[in-house]
Amino acid sequence: MRFWRLTRTVHADLSGEGARRFGGRWNSPGRPLVYLAAEAALTLLEVRVHLDLLLALLPDDYVLLTIDPGELQPEPGPALTDPDECRAYGDRWLAEQRSALLAVPSVIMPESHNVLFNPVQPDAAAVRIVHTRPWRFDPRLF
Repeated sequence: MRFWRLTRTVHADLSGEGARRFGGRWNSPGRPLVYLAAEAALTLLEVRVHLDLLLALLPDDYVLLTIDPGELQPEPGPALTDPDECRAYGDRWLAEQRSALLAVPSVIMPESHNVLFNPVQPDAAAVRIVHTRPWRFDPRLF
């Protein structure tokens, strides 16, 4: 099993620092969390839906990370779409430290799953980046 993350090079780690600083759909600010995807293509959709720049203005330092969870399996999460409910559930999951990984349906593609990674959960050390490659956006996406 592999998971994926599409991000800029400066954020190409598993610290959860960006989500800790700014929060996200599944976490409040102050709580580290790494957003992964079960399929590589989903990472592109998730990033593209949040980009509001023209292709010519996008930084050219995006990378696709391949993540190996070792023997860890994601805990199944709820199919929530309300941002407040998602954040409350994610904050509880992070605080309880039940598992290092939580699979939740993507809001933009419910048939696919995002995988939330809690980098401070005791089993988190098993999760590691095994490959990084440069990423170029296809102009047809814009």
